[in-house]
Amino acid sequence: MRKVLIVFVLILLCVLSQAFCIDRMGFGADVASVQDIFLGHGSFQIDLDLRTMVSDEFQIRIPMALTMNQASFLFESGVALVYYPWHTGPFMGLSVFQFGFSKGSGNLENVISLNEVTVGWSFEFGPGLFIEPSIVIRDPSGTFSDEYSRIKGEFPCYTTFRARLLFGWYFWR
Repeated sequence: MRKVLIVFVLILLCVLSQAFCIDRMGFGADVASVQDIFLGHGSFQIDLDLRTMVSDEFQIRIPMALTMNQASFLFESGVALVYYPWHTGPFMGLSVFQFGFSKGSGNLENVISLNEVTVGWSFEFGPGLFIEPSIVIRDPSGTFSDEYSRIKGEFPCYTTFRARLLFGWYFWR
């Protein structure tokens, strides 16, 4: 099932890039996930995203995150719209929709609605490589406060504010 989902997402991004004449597509991985191990929360989270530029100022991302402890896990995905006001450097992202799928937890429902706001800065270097420090604010409006409190009870590393350091590569330029 996961392989089918990954292939579907990659095909969707390729079709979108051809339909909208997109010239940049890539991915990012959160290397700041190491903080969960050193802080000893008892749970661990890793974040990845697929991204494509739809204009000089806007990017569409498909974020994927896996949060786990010894007994259960939470997989998140959705679509986020990211705005670069000066075409590069600072950015702000907002999840258009985001869902979490849990397994092995008695406290969480199988499907959970989520939302996030991201603020950060993108530094590009080398042939398509980038580093992106950012801060993620989960449920900034408080709309899903019950869901987030249950997630935080199950996974101690799942905090309202999360520092991320994405390292990535634009493989389609």
